[in-house]
Amino acid sequence: MTTLEHLQTGIGVLSPAELYAELLAERPLMILDVRNAVEYARNRVRGRQPIPTLNIPYFEFIEDEEQTIARISTDKPVTVICAKEDSSQYVAELLSAHGIAARYLLGGFRAWLDFHVVNEVVNAPWGRIVQVFRPSRGDLSYVIISAGEAAVIDPGRQIHLYQEIAAAAQADVTRVLLTHLAAGRLSGGPLLAGTRHTLLYIHPYDALHPRTLLPARLAYMPLLGGERLPLGHLLIEAHWFPGHTPGHLVYRVISPNGERYLLTGDALLVSGCGRTDLAGHPVAWTELLFRSLHTTLTELVNDQTLILPSSSVSLAEVQPNGTIAVPFAVLRNQHPALRTSDPTELLVIVNPPTAAVSTTVDTFWQVNLGLRQLRSEEVAELEVEPSHCVLAN
Repeated sequence: MTTLEHLQTGIGVLSPAELYAELLAERPLMILDVRNAVEYARNRVRGRQPIPTLNIPYFEFIEDEEQTIARISTDKPVTVICAKEDSSQYVAELLSAHGIAARYLLGGFRAWLDFHVVNEVVNAPWGRIVQVFRPSRGDLSYVIISAGEAAVIDPGRQIHLYQEIAAAAQADVTRVLLTHLAAGRLSGGPLLAGTRHTLLYIHPYDALHPRTLLPARLAYMPLLGGERLPLGHLLIEAHWFPGHTPGHLVYRVISPNGERYLLTGDALLVSGCGRTDLAGHPVAWTELLFRSLHTTLTELVNDQTLILPSSSVSLAEVQPNGTIAVPFAVLRNQHPALRTSDPTELLVIVNPPTAAVSTTVDTFWQVNLGLRQLRSEEVAELEVEPSHCVLAN
């Protein structure tokens, strides 16, 4: 059924892009999520601020329509969300029949999971830096373009997005740069590097399984830190920045005019840091992260350096221009991790005692190292939840 046919029923239809725009604008929303309680608990739509949300499974409307509808507030238009769309359309029609203004999310929560936002961080004579954001999970990745070449930083599995961005700029993807071995998302790095003449780069420490030390079964170029990689008119420097993982790297991009941009992976976010407890060594890894944040970072940035993380913890981080990127001056005096005076203080921030390590972490590691293959339905299931690898302040 087409969107037009849906609209002809008199029920409002909202696309993921329209929902995202409303979330950023903080328009009054009332969400009715009709998925089962387990699915709802794993992930749901979140905004800049908490959104009034009801989780009433679809089957309850079938079992007792009148009593279930009576539970729904009518002071705002209701946006109904289900897994794939059909159930939410049915519930929206029921609400409308009872005089409640209602609409539903086109494609359901699955469409929300697959939705990506593409924004330019920089557009300059020397080239562009493009940010790709997946709001449902907080995943961030980048395409850096200069003089017909493109480098992709921390790509997700939807490699067509990066290929389309590069193709539109008439650029060839020649490098895929991973900041670290991801434990909360499926990397598209090996897939993207498997096309044409693209090289995959990662620190060798992160080409080992953190618990078993099994080596990666994929082709990669090792970066130890200190390397300088040319890309068109730009220079990309790799710097070892351990803590979130032993082989974590950050990439400093230097333009011909001297502007500097730091891609910080999951080590430093706009309002948080990557966890240090994923492999069972929180104290040792926190000490590494403290040194990276308080020694290495200060050597790489000035107040104007734009910080570009690979994860977001909240839509509240989205800036007026639509990107999740801030000058270091914004973070220097207010970021809690940067205000710590010793690793013990930092440990409380990056390893709170209430934050359990997800059982999916090992699966992410195995797949991203090429040690395990997943079926397409397993890929979709694994990436339903937000990343468990980063923590807000």
